[in-house]
Amino acid sequence: MKKQLLVIIILICFCQAASAQMSFGHSFPNTNPYVTMSEIVELTRSGKKILVTPIHHTTTTPDTIRFYNPDYSFWKEIPCPAIPGYCPNNDINNPTSPLGFFYPSESLFNNDTFLEVAIFYEQVGSYMSGKLYIINENGTLTDSIVNASKFFRVQEASPGVFKAIVSTPGSIDIYDLPGTIPCTACGTGPGLAKTDNPDIIITKPIPNPSANQVKITFTLPEGESKGELQLFTSTGKKIQTYRVDNRFGFILLDNSQLQTGMYYYNIVVNGTVSSTQKMLVIK
Repeated sequence: MKKQLLVIIILICFCQAASAQMSFGHSFPNTNPYVTMSEIVELTRSGKKILVTPIHHTTTTPDTIRFYNPDYSFWKEIPCPAIPGYCPNNDINNPTSPLGFFYPSESLFNNDTFLEVAIFYEQVGSYMSGKLYIINENGTLTDSIVNASKFFRVQEASPGVFKAIVSTPGSIDIYDLPGTIPCTACGTGPGLAKTDNPDIIITKPIPNPSANQVKITFTLPEGESKGELQLFTSTGKKIQTYRVDNRFGFILLDNSQLQTGMYYYNIVVNGTVSSTQKMLVIK
């Protein structure tokens, strides 16, 4: 009898699992014939949000980028101000072209507390030429790059240090960015550099935070016997390099001489880099 009951329970569970399928979540109102629900983004302080971008093609009617919580409730919006002679679209001649926005963030382009985004405004009648603006949730233009083209990329130069690459008619310009974006965004957004080698496994420090010694466990790729553990400050400055091998599979770091703050570390093997981990030192 017990065996029969067990078989019935297993069959019920199997049937429930087999019948699982997609279920409808939410529908956003579409008052504009051209609306693009672009992506789910991850923000530094507020976590994951649903981003919805409308498309207008007019130099007088501003666009608005809206953000929703994972439960579909409205969170915030960024109004894109109208700028005479410019249109905030990738292609002013194409009514279905998506809005030319880049890298929604809370702490990438400056150190204030506002939600912000970079938006390319194309000059009317001049394809590929325009201005790149950083616009916050109040609709304030906090920064701009004139004579910019549509090529705009953010890349992680070293752990926690990001740079923007902007193409202009006569040059390729690089800007140092004061802030960061979540590491989970690296390699998934447009233009984000990701050099992580998944074959190099490196763990978080134990304990963390720490005041003295920490243990970091790692695994080098098959066939590799040596590498280097690199330690960086929160500003991306490399302050220490440790040679490691695969004999023990861990290293003990003495943090007693480090100042209080956040540090980053990774392992490099033959030019390839592991994922980056954080280490908090306290006194």
